[in-house]
Amino acid sequence: MLPMLTVSGGPGLVYLNGRLCGETGIAAMPLAPDGVQYLELKPFDPKSTGAVLRLSLTDGKLVSGVTGDVFAVQWPGGWIALELRGENCAHYAQPRLLTSLDMPGGKYLLVDEGGSLSFGRNEEESIYLPVEDVHSGFMRPHFFPGLCVAEGAAANGNYIAILKASDEPELCSFVIGEDAVIDAQGILHATEPVGDYVGHALATVYAPDARGNYALASREPTWLYGEPRWPQTESDTKRAFLEALTINAWSEAAGYLQRPADLEGFEMIIGAFDSITALPPSSGEGVEWGVLKMDGQNLASVRKVGFTMSYRPSKQGNWKIDSIAEDL
Repeated sequence: MLPMLTVSGGPGLVYLNGRLCGETGIAAMPLAPDGVQYLELKPFDPKSTGAVLRLSLTDGKLVSGVTGDVFAVQWPGGWIALELRGENCAHYAQPRLLTSLDMPGGKYLLVDEGGSLSFGRNEEESIYLPVEDVHSGFMRPHFFPGLCVAEGAAANGNYIAILKASDEPELCSFVIGEDAVIDAQGILHATEPVGDYVGHALATVYAPDARGNYALASREPTWLYGEPRWPQTESDTKRAFLEALTINAWSEAAGYLQRPADLEGFEMIIGAFDSITALPPSSGEGVEWGVLKMDGQNLASVRKVGFTMSYRPSKQGNWKIDSIAEDL
């Protein structure tokens, strides 16, 4: 079966080896499994720049040629997904002013940049805060001169940022979590989620010194829900096992196995990876999981992890992993 290429991102036309193949988001193009092929992307928006890529494939897998503001993922089954990002993508939301604050250094703005959050007096000097999918934002002066507090809600909880607003903007401290608060002494507290299914989290505290310089005071492991949310289905057990490997929770990972001593061997079968991802839906039931590895700045590959499972209820969930397939 030939590898198949799809392109998403800014609206435009896709050409493969000089032949028009259709529009981005619609065209699906078969590729030769070996050799070099040329892909040209022409956005409809005349203000957006296009891209010409020299794609190199070996044994049906993309090995090089993805550059600029294009990102590629090699999925199992020969599917290669290209996504246009940055300046090539013409459908970003317009910036939205959330709030402003007059400080000694001037008027500082808190802006929703299509879901990302920026802070500064103008576009040229603005800095981005580590929060995505912004819902709201407010600012107020901090009791330390030259600092202000920005807070609001985002998709994964409430955020609080301590920001320098006496000259060029600077992020001094930041927390995000459902219970993020700043107390009367200016100390930041938050239970910050790791983002996994079981609910690992970090109870984090940042405290200022006498000059208003913030530093990490403590960071202790805890549970986001007060206790572990152990998986009850096959799919959630697979996900929890792979996530435990990513955060080096070895004893937890072993607890998902029918034979905990198999852990080291299973890790060798899976190999090195950077994160886990749900695989595209298939005819089977439930979500299947794969491991994603960055093969370059603009290129990632995903390998499917094949599990065999047994229903064996325990304090760590209802299912146990019997084996992991060698063929990923």
